[in-house]
Amino acid sequence: MTEESDFDAADLLVRDFLRTATPQQRHAYVCGTNLDDGTALVEVVLDDPTTDRATALAAYWLLGAGYYAQYASVDDAADYERPRWELLRRIEDRFLAGEYADHGIGFDPTDDDGDDWTEDYLDDEPVARAIPPVMLVAAPGEPVDDETEDGLPLDVYARYAALVG
Repeated sequence: MTEESDFDAADLLVRDFLRTATPQQRHAYVCGTNLDDGTALVEVVLDDPTTDRATALAAYWLLGAGYYAQYASVDDAADYERPRWELLRRIEDRFLAGEYADHGIGFDPTDDDGDDWTEDYLDDEPVARAIPPVMLVAAPGEPVDDETEDGLPLDVYARYAALVG
């Protein structure tokens, strides 16, 4: 869980948008944002009980589930990798428990616009912790096809860009 003080004005704008966004808008955000910039705002989406299961599945793979499979436990990961390892486990746990909603959004980790996220890192690192089979299966539904910039609707992105300068 991210604290309010961890957000600057631009992040607060995005956080507030995500809290009122439709499931499709939250999905577009998760799939379109740069996850290398941190996970705090994606966690806002993942902590929302109305988030679609396809969005959680997309976040799981886009956060590097294949890479983190090389670590059997959090103690095996480097200090800077531990928060993401733990986030991936939370997504898995909630997904397996059926805690994400179903709004009819689709996501296929084996074919995301031609990318097979389930194959990432398999040749690079040995698997120490198997990915649960359910995380390899596509979430049936319709793909989200929104016009966004960095996962944000264009009007929200314009306000965000003005704040970050």
